[in-house]
Parts: sequence; structure tokens; C-alpha cells
Amino acid sequence: MRQRTMRSLIGGLSIFLLFPPRMAICQPLTLDGAVEQALRKNERISQYEERVRQKEYLNMESWGNFLPSVNLAASYNHLNDPLEINLEPIRQAMIQLQSSNAVELKNLGTILAGGAPLTAAQRAAVAAGATAQLNTALPPFTETLKKQDYKVASLIGVQPLFLGGKLYAAKQYASSELASAEIELKKTKNEIIQETASQYFAVVLLQDVVRTRKDVLEGMERHRHDAQRLRAEGLIATHQVLRAEVAVAEAERNLFDDQNKLELALVALSTTLGLDDGSDLTVSDSLIFHPMREKLSVVAAQAAAGQPILLMIDQKKEAASMKFAAERAEFLPQIAAFGKYEMYPEYLSALEPRWVVGIQLNWSLFSGMKHYAKLEAAAHLEREVDFIRADAGKKVTLFVNKNYRDMENSANRYERLKANLALAEEDLKITNGRFQSGLATSLDVVDAELILEKNIIESRNSLFEYYKAMTDLFTASGSPEKVLSIWNMKEKTNDHQ
Repeated sequence: MRQRTMRSLIGGLSIFLLFPPRMAICQPLTLDGAVEQALRKNERISQYEERVRQKEYLNMESWGNFLPSVNLAASYNHLNDPLEINLEPIRQAMIQLQSSNAVELKNLGTILAGGAPLTAAQRAAVAAGATAQLNTALPPFTETLKKQDYKVASLIGVQPLFLGGKLYAAKQYASSELASAEIELKKTKNEIIQETASQYFAVVLLQDVVRTRKDVLEGMERHRHDAQRLRAEGLIATHQVLRAEVAVAEAERNLFDDQNKLELALVALSTTLGLDDGSDLTVSDSLIFHPMREKLSVVAAQAAAGQPILLMIDQKKEAASMKFAAERAEFLPQIAAFGKYEMYPEYLSALEPRWVVGIQLNWSLFSGMKHYAKLEAAAHLEREVDFIRADAGKKVTLFVNKNYRDMENSANRYERLKANLALAEEDLKITNGRFQSGLATSLDVVDAELILEKNIIESRNSLFEYYKAMTDLFTASGSPEKVLSIWNMKEKTNDHQ
């Protein structure tokens, strides 16, 4: 029996070691870990990474415009009749003319020899002989240009030489689109870092709030117990016990509400991290103040130089400039070299060459003012982007100023609440003592507990707003990851203390 029990324990221990329970392998999530997980698993980032790869291939395609294009064109053809040239009337005219000449020459020779001119019968005989001889000597004047069935296979090459700058404009446009996609990917990563950090801070805040609610509930329950004891001793009235009961119920309701908010915040964070739900997330962290040392002017300068939205507008400006260059190229001649080589010479007619090379020029002299209108539209597009850039720059500066001041206000509010917290804690201690002595009512104790709770939650919320405004500020400057270093400095300071 003992051996069987030992074997069961050893088997259970082996299973536990090989397949540990889920909670045993669940590590507390840190802000760095949350950001790393979000950057690796978030679907929006994967979407923009695919867009960058797409633009890379389109940029590669634009390089191909500078290289020659070689095409193979092939076909098999069947005509209703062979394609022929028939010059038989010309052949007959030549034979008739030569026959007449032969008759006259024969007649002239007879006369010069002292004989009599040829008779009509003699003339006809000489003409018939000459005609028969010429029919034999001259081949038929019929040429077949194309057989009824024939094949065609041609290699055609074209090398652009000058297109008025259109190829260069297309290449620069593709490069601008690639750079814009990379900046958009950076912008998306910044937004994911901002979203992850804000949701992480919200979880930490709600965890602190839930802990505070639990402490308040415990305090209210202790007060209710004391009130019930004093009521049993006849030292206080019944309504004070009822007031304590109401305070406990309200504390329980507040705790339940904030626990639900915490669960929802965990679900939101897990969604950003690319997880199924927030049931496996555990965050072991707390809001602790650490000052941000950078000046407003420095952050504003960083935003003007590195804000992704402004960089994207700069790329759109470059794209608009390339569109103007492409439209301007329509007013210039287009020159290209070309070549053609026939792969089935046996099917070529006498009028068709085996190969041909040359240079082609195409120049649009009049297009009904279409090219001019497109050029002017491109020029106005450039100016439109200039105004967009100026307006966006002002809004980014305003956003930086707002978040910097929000951050300062939250830090200042947190510092000022320290005195309120100390006073509320001392007041609760004194009020509890006075209640035990019968010098204070239950309402006084409840009010003191609620004032302390209010100050603690307001202090925690001030820290949350401080770090959230800091995250938005660094996101506006294009470097939201800086909030991680300040948060980690907070942890190091806390460990040192």
C-alpha cells in the first residue's frame, strides 16, 4: 500500500514537472515586455510591414524602366487564299511587243537581202514562232508573298533613350512612396507603443484603485464591527450602526465596479498585445513618480524634426514634385532605340526584312491643352502640400505644448496632494480614536475614510495622467519609447530606496 502511494506521488510529480499548470508559467508582465509583445504580434504592424514590402517591389519595378524591354510575339496564321502578286498582263504585253519587233526585223532583213516583203501569212508564222519562244524563255509573273498557312515569331526590343525626365521622376516617386511607407510603419509602431503604454498605465492605476477600495472596505467593515459592539454596549444609537452598514455596502459596490473596469482594461491590453483575452495577464507594478527632465523647447525641436506625420507630408511633397516633373516631360520629345528580329525567315516575303534596328522619336505638338492643364494642376498640388505642411507643423507644436503642460499640471497636482494625504491619514486615525471614546459619530469616521480614499485615488489618478501625458508628448516628438526609460528609472529609484 505504501509503495503504491509512493508510486502515485512520483507519477503525479513527474506529470507536474513535464506539464506544469498554466498559472505556474505565467510571469508578471512589465511595460517593456508589453511593448515588445505588441510590436511583435500586433496585426496593424504586420499590415504596414506588408505595405513596406509591397513598396519595395514597386521601387524595384521603377528601376526596370531604365532597362531595355524585350518581347517575343508569335502566332500561327491561316489565310482564306495565299497572298500573291500576279503580273501576267505585263508579261503578255512584253511578249506581244517582242513578237512584233521580231516580225518587223525579219521583214526588214528580207527586203535588205533583195527579197519581197513578208506576206500576211509569213508575218503570222514569224509572230507565232517568236511568241512560242518568248513564252518558253520568260517565267510566269506570279509571286506568292504569303502561303495560306504560315508562322510568325519576332523578338522586339525597345531601349528608352530620352523621355523628358519622366523615367527619373517615376523612380523618385517610387522611392518617395517607399520612404513614406517606412515612415508610416514607424508611425504605426509609435501609436502601438503609445496605446500599449496607456493601457498598461490604466491597468496599473486600476490595480492600485482596487487595492485602495479593498483597504477602504476592510476599514469600513472594522468600523461596522466597532459600531455593532458599541451599540450592544449601549454607547451609540442604532442609526450610527445603520450608517456603517450603508458605508460597507457602498464600499463593496465601488470595489465591484472597479474590479470590472480592471478586467476590461486587461482585455483591452491583451487585444493590443495580440492575445486572445486578458485572463492570463498579470501585472505586478505600481504608479511611482519620477520627474521628466527634458525641456519643452527640446521636445518641440525633436517633434519638428522627427514627427512621422510631418515626415510623411515631406515625402508627399517630394511625390508632388515628381508628378510636376512627369507632367512637364509631356512637352519634350521622347526618343527610344528599337530592334526587331524574325525567327522564321522561310515565311517572310521579299518585301519583309529578317531584322531591323532604328531610333524612334515621338513628340506631341498639340494635345488640346490637356498637358498644360495637367502641369498647372501638378503645380497647385505642390503648393497645397506646402500649406498642409505648415498647418500640420503648427498643430504638432500645439499638441506638444498641450501635453507638456498637462504633464506639468499632473505632476504639480500629485506633489500638492501629499499634504492632503498626510492630513487625511492623521484625521482618520484621530476620528477612529474619538469614535472609540464616544466623542465622534459613525458619520465622522465614514467621512474621514472617504476623504482618505478620495485623496489616494486622486493621487494615483494624477500619476496616471502624468505618465499618459508624457507618453503622448514623446509620441508627438516621434520617440514614444523614451517613456520606457523614465518608467524603468522609476523602478530603479524605487529599488534603491
